[in-house]
Amino acid sequence: MIRRPIDHVPLFIKGAAMGVADTVPGVSGGTVAFITGIYEELIQSLAQLGPARLQDLRERGFRAFWYAINGNFLLAVFSGLLIALFSVAEMMNWLLIHQRVLLWAFFFGLIAASVPLIMLRLKRWCARHWVFLAIGVAIGLSITVLGVGRTPETLWMIFVAGAIAIGAMFLPGISGSFLLLIMGQYEVIVRAVVERDLLTIGVFGSGAVIGIFGIARILSKLFRRHHDSTIALLTGFMAGSLNMLWPWQAAADGTLGPGRRMGPAGFEALTGQPAQILAVTVCCLLGVALVVAFARLDRSARPGQDLT
Repeated sequence: MIRRPIDHVPLFIKGAAMGVADTVPGVSGGTVAFITGIYEELIQSLAQLGPARLQDLRERGFRAFWYAINGNFLLAVFSGLLIALFSVAEMMNWLLIHQRVLLWAFFFGLIAASVPLIMLRLKRWCARHWVFLAIGVAIGLSITVLGVGRTPETLWMIFVAGAIAIGAMFLPGISGSFLLLIMGQYEVIVRAVVERDLLTIGVFGSGAVIGIFGIARILSKLFRRHHDSTIALLTGFMAGSLNMLWPWQAAADGTLGPGRRMGPAGFEALTGQPAQILAVTVCCLLGVALVVAFARLDRSARPGQDLT
């Protein structure tokens, strides 16, 4: 795909949106990539990285190597992602502490509106696609009901957490941040980013590289061989993840965070905090409006279009 320099600005913005999403437990950067129409190109580009590309670099030079990996695309997306990740981590941490209900409401609307949009990318649904959709929903739901655990804050565990969480980042609906939360490593990584702990960030990043290459190669093969079934499965992941983002939820002791889902009245009774029904509705509609804007602005989001 030939792009003009100006065409990389939207890619940078979409990468930044992925970075923002990946700081929030329960939200997947892969979901944002899916919504904005860059998901399949991103997976196919990442899958090109490997020993064969090093051979291109040695035998044909940097230009051939850069073209083979779709370098301009990856540079634009990951520049936006990394800049957003480092610049908004502290702000997102503040929102999670002080405005968690509204933040989840926004992402709930974002993902809820995205599910039917992505389903429209398939020209024709058959029984097999509905089965894969149901499997995806079941997997997404099962992940969101996992309890928060605790793992050691050692460098080897941070490496493993990086591989698992970043690999999950590229699965729409499966939140890498939420998996970090389940493993008890979320606060460790957020603190490392805020405090610029380069050792922890470097170890986490090394694990992330392994995770990215592994999941990208698997998904690339699935898109080539079973495109529509893969789309249906990933859409199911997204639909199942909505359970995690229900705005009114809290632990049994009334602490805000992953826990029991309830209505506004039950939320107020348990937590002693206002349900903010109007504000929640506005934030949810803002998420829906953002998806509609993406659909109108991004031609790659047209129904049935294959990005590969």
